[in-house]
Amino acid sequence: MEKTPESVAQEIAAIRQSLKDVTAAVDRYAEIAEKNVSQAGTAAAGEVSESHTALFMESHKFMRTARGPLDMVFSHTENSSHSGALRAVMEMGVFDAIPLDGSSTATELASKLNADKDLLVRLMRCVTIVGPFAELGPEEYAHTAYSKMYLVPEIKGLFKLMYDEFAPPNSKMYEFFREQGFQTPNSEVINPYCFAHKTGDQSIWEYLGQRPDRLSALNFGMAAQSGAAAWTVGIFPFATELRKVETTDETVLLIDIGGGKGHVTKQIKALTEGIQGKIILQERPEVLAEITDPLSGIEKMEYDFFTPQTVKGAQIYYIRRCLHDWSDTDCVRILKNTASAMTPGVSRLLISEIVLPATGADVEATWMDMTMLSVSGSERDEGHWSRLLSEAGLKMERTYHAPGTNYGAVEAYLA
Repeated sequence: MEKTPESVAQEIAAIRQSLKDVTAAVDRYAEIAEKNVSQAGTAAAGEVSESHTALFMESHKFMRTARGPLDMVFSHTENSSHSGALRAVMEMGVFDAIPLDGSSTATELASKLNADKDLLVRLMRCVTIVGPFAELGPEEYAHTAYSKMYLVPEIKGLFKLMYDEFAPPNSKMYEFFREQGFQTPNSEVINPYCFAHKTGDQSIWEYLGQRPDRLSALNFGMAAQSGAAAWTVGIFPFATELRKVETTDETVLLIDIGGGKGHVTKQIKALTEGIQGKIILQERPEVLAEITDPLSGIEKMEYDFFTPQTVKGAQIYYIRRCLHDWSDTDCVRILKNTASAMTPGVSRLLISEIVLPATGADVEATWMDMTMLSVSGSERDEGHWSRLLSEAGLKMERTYHAPGTNYGAVEAYLA
């Protein structure tokens, strides 16, 4: 569209206003972050997260305003090309080949990595223009704080997980729905992931189970995301609620169902310190076999949540970041198995997941929902959770929330 003096004036005014909004968000974040720098607990972490998210979103609005509608269309190509180049140099070995202190030339890297120099230069051009690497001079590169993050195994695993496993179904999603019809997938094997990866009659879990390197990236990636959201465990007041009942050393305080390697179980154990009773981590045997942490004070138990729950009458049955992997049909199966062990007036179920708001979902919630969609899972709102619980013979009591996150804790009892 041809610009006029009036349209240019409007454009500049919009950019100036957006910059003011960013500055205000920086000031707000600085105030909150400095106030809470030495504070512990969910409330402080939530307040900081909320102000930081607001700053990020205002910054994103500024970039959109500065670039304009047409240029933002091209940003999709930029992001796709950048991620592709980044994954290629990761596979090439560039991250490990560049010294942490100092720099490397393209000639040195090409020789060290047995790579074509011209190819390396082209790829590095793409991953230095907006990072994460720095271009110090002609064909000379160095690490930055941003590129060093990918040297952390969990972060590297997260990037490989999102690119190798979920970029293909994202790019093929329109094809899948065009062929299958625009309906929510409800099958372990008929979904965008299996379509894109051509898994045949295998689910994502069966498919990755035969590919150890990719399964390892999945486990690292999940650990990275769990760590980033660790503060949200405290959204539910475990100690306050458990102290309302009389317990003994034999009381089962909490069962962490499908709790992985016990990172969250340990957090809950710390949050309930001094309360008599048992805390149990339930997982599949192959996961339990990989645990190296002694998990002091936590009982480990083999269990598959697609079978009836074996421990009856626990105070809290806890399921965190598991149900979003599964379709509604499978979720109801899991919930029924849990409900079968609950004691009326004693037991409660806690589902710790993203609980989508009616409007204004955050960035993590939206990309997570697209990721779950590709495997027939879903992030869900309160109404959705309530319907699933009702189908399983349970009744939602309330949902616990915290500022700065869409994570919540859905509390339910036997209906």
